[in-house]
Amino acid sequence: MNDQSKLPPGREPLTSDWFAEQLGVSQQKVMGLTVENRSLKNRLGKVQARAEVLEELIMDVVADLREGVKDSEIDYRIGKVMQRLEFEDE
Repeated sequence: MNDQSKLPPGREPLTSDWFAEQLGVSQQKVMGLTVENRSLKNRLGKVQARAEVLEELIMDVVADLREGVKDSEIDYRIGKVMQRLEFEDE
């Protein structure tokens, strides 16, 4: 009895070409996911750095408000930090 007789009707035995094709598709998916993962890690790093800058700015503004620093000086500091963040985004 050969292997084909054990298969359900309408089924053909799998070939090494089929396995090679499936492996190629899987490798392409893995490579795509690897590139996407790297991109997301880079974006995450940028977002975390930006969050740290903004957190520091908030603490500075709160301290300035408690110390009675002029609003115009606080606005200027906020503007400088925002310009720096916008420059880093480019």
